[in-house]
Amino acid sequence: MTETSRPAPGPSAAPSLAVQLAEQFKAFGVAKAFGEPVRLGDETVVPVAVVQYGFGGGGGHHDGAAAESGGVRQEGGGGGGVIVPVGVLARNRDGRAVFRPNPVAVLACLVPVLWAGGHAVSRVVRTFRS
Repeated sequence: MTETSRPAPGPSAAPSLAVQLAEQFKAFGVAKAFGEPVRLGDETVVPVAVVQYGFGGGGGHHDGAAAESGGVRQEGGGGGGVIVPVGVLARNRDGRAVFRPNPVAVLACLVPVLWAGGHAVSRVVRTFRS
């Protein structure tokens, strides 16, 4: 089949694996970013998290002279994800929703920022001294 005689992709074409995965995980981020409300004493809180995930795949054909069948087809794929709890949504005394950060997540985010800031300040000081 030549390049010009391929059928145009459309509703009749079977969706690729990437499209199928994207459809299945479409609501995954929202469902995991905001958890189910949890009752703690007389207060109800909603857990909040940062959700990241990704998938990839690929394939190719190698026309090596060593292959007796005329070439080798190679394919592969993978995926992964991470969920980091960043805090909770709760009501304050006025009944308004407020975000209460997770101290561990705040520290995990601040360490690289403070390191970069300190490194930048030390370079500026070193430049002015020389």
